[in-house]
Amino acid sequence: MIRSIDEVILELDQIVLTCIDKQDPLGYFASLYKRVTIAVKDGIANKAFEDNARMEKLDIMFASRYMEAYRAFQTGKPTTQSWNAAFSTKSKRLITLQHLLLGMNAHISLDLGVAAARTSPENPLALKNDFYSINRVLESLIEDTQQRLTHIFRPLGLADRLLGPIDEKLSIYSIAYARDKAWTQTLELSLASSENQSQLILERDIAVARFSACLRNPKRLSVRLILLAIRLLERGDTAYRIKLLDTLSPTIDS
Repeated sequence: MIRSIDEVILELDQIVLTCIDKQDPLGYFASLYKRVTIAVKDGIANKAFEDNARMEKLDIMFASRYMEAYRAFQTGKPTTQSWNAAFSTKSKRLITLQHLLLGMNAHISLDLGVAAARTSPENPLALKNDFYSINRVLESLIEDTQQRLTHIFRPLGLADRLLGPIDEKLSIYSIAYARDKAWTQTLELSLASSENQSQLILERDIAVARFSACLRNPKRLSVRLILLAIRLLERGDTAYRIKLLDTLSPTIDS
């Protein structure tokens, strides 16, 4: 049982190392998630939240849902449809960004609302400001993550220079939209009975898994062709890409 944010980071680090060793693309999301958790830890240490102890509790409950799902999947045990959809996409035909989005979809769109509702069930509204302050943490990592992805897919740098801040704003909006939906879910779960909570979570899980299918296999042919081109041009093996997304990047080849 995880008891501190330091233990969360240690377990995420172990998942990353295991994925590097096995050339497992599930390490892409684990690497990104580890960096997010370290940023939240720094925020707690700097007393950046209204209730820092409660924020650590939320972080632990939130991360535990991911880690429990990961362990279940690795041992052949059932997990949520959302995580099963994300974890069952180890195929190398997916690009790195697709793997990241699948993990974010399952974790933010399903797990966050559940974890938040269980963190402060007696007064969920008290959590609102700290809940939304996480957006600032995520925003601060978007540019850094994009730079790392540029080393995997070189043309991304050209697209970034042409688009300027537009692509970052779209990413921030997408994350903010997902978190808005998660906050709505938090309030719905807080007001529901135990029986109704289970039904609400199940319905949400089905919807999130359905969206994962769209992320894996976009309907538009033009999008599929672009993804194919990106996949063919991505640099390095899976371990190389995981290391690029990890906290300490390796020396980048020119």
